[in-house]
Amino acid sequence: MPEQTFSLLEGEKPTLFRELRLKGPLNCSFVVSREKGGFAVKGTVKGSQEFACARTLELFERPFEIEVDALVLQEQGLTQQEEDDGNDDFFKIKVPANQNEVDLTETVRQLVILQEPIAPAKEEI
Repeated sequence: MPEQTFSLLEGEKPTLFRELRLKGPLNCSFVVSREKGGFAVKGTVKGSQEFACARTLELFERPFEIEVDALVLQEQGLTQQEEDDGNDDFFKIKVPANQNEVDLTETVRQLVILQEPIAPAKEEI
């Protein structure tokens, strides 16, 4: 399957992403490959966030790049998508057996939150 790339622009942010303090687009690039019982999604999410410095309270931008690794399993008996983020190495997402698409919105949101610093500090030059 060819690599899929898309950008989420400032004015298009779903409500789920408003808490992320994004500055500019959120660029996502994914490669999907068939796996036994479903498919694997690998790629990157890039963007920039605005934080208040923990020392000076001055606003600053901090760029980030996150690796995405998700396993999507198609399972009989499911009626809707379910997230299982119990594994530290990858996200597992279960979808109904007849569904050939997956919503990665919550996975991307969680990965962005997990990379945020606890006490953001503006780098001194």
